[in-house]
Parts: sequence; C-alpha cells; structure tokens
Amino acid sequence: MTEPTPARSPCPDARYGAHPRAHPAVNTFADRVDAILDEALAPAETARRVAEALGPLLATEGLLDAEHRASGASWYRKHVLYADPEHRFTLLALVWLPGQGTDVHGHTAWGAVGVYEGHPSVVCYDCVETPEGHHVATETRAIRCSPGDTATVRPGLADVHRIHNPTGSTTITLHAYGRDLVEDPDAINLLLRQ
Repeated sequence: MTEPTPARSPCPDARYGAHPRAHPAVNTFADRVDAILDEALAPAETARRVAEALGPLLATEGLLDAEHRASGASWYRKHVLYADPEHRFTLLALVWLPGQGTDVHGHTAWGAVGVYEGHPSVVCYDCVETPEGHHVATETRAIRCSPGDTATVRPGLADVHRIHNPTGSTTITLHAYGRDLVEDPDAINLLLRQ
C-alpha cells in the first residue's frame, strides 16, 4: 500500500498552487518539478527532466475534469492546472479543436510538452535573423505526435516551431514552462519579427 501524497500548503494568492479541481497527480508532478528546480540545472537539462516527469502525468486516467477539457471556438484554449507559488513554473492543459494551431514561434523560457490525447502535428523550423532585424524561418521537419509523446524547448529561437491539430477530433496537450504565466498567459511565446 502506498502512502498518500501530503497536501501542499495553500498559497495566500488563490491563483497559485493547484487548480481547485485538479487531479492529485498534478501536485505529485509539481513536487517533482520543485525537486528538479532545486538542483539549479541548465535550462535544457531542466526541460529534459521535467519532460520525463510529465510521463506519469500523461498516463493518468481522468486527469482533466470537464472544465479543463473545454475548448475555444476560434483558437486553442489554455487552462492553468498548476501555478508555482514561487513563480518558477506553470503547468497548462491546451485544448485544440480540429484545425486549430499556433503561429510560428519560439519561447521565452524552458518548456516541456506532452500529448495527453489526440495526434497533434509539430512543424519545426530553423530561424535566422537578417541584418535588418527580421526573422526568416525555414521548415526543417514535421512530426506527427501520439499520446504519451514528450518534447522540450529551449528559451529563444533555437527551437522554433508551430503546433496544430490536423485531425478531425479534439487534441489535448500538457505544457510545463519555466515562468509564471498567471499574470501574463501569453508571455511564453516569442513571436518572430517578419
């Protein structure tokens, strides 16, 4: 018999910590990320270790309640599952209806992404900056993902990509990013200057 995971202390700011209807596995994941961040690793190694920690979360049956499975009519929808009270990371569930996707972008912090449900496509790009300060992105490969797949991103333009749902059914992905996304949920995407 396994011992229950101890409850985390409530944060004075209700926007932080686990969402009130989050599955207990979210707190277990947050504990693992806390331990990884306490090691003060390089961003790429942090992202790799957090992606490993995402594995058990992606395999958790019934992880998301109805609220966290809600979609947006014209754009993919983000749901905060956990926001670190120390503002070091945020865990999101993204819900993608058929045809929804992102712009081509990089990130402002390390990230670990996993597929919970569905088969999203990720298009990767090489990106160079012109002398005029514009970005030119050249497609290098496209990847069709499956449930349980994970990937990492580094801050900056080293891992420029676009995610979209080319299927006829809903796709759900989990994203852990190394920054506070409660105050500014869009602060993670680094859009290219065209």
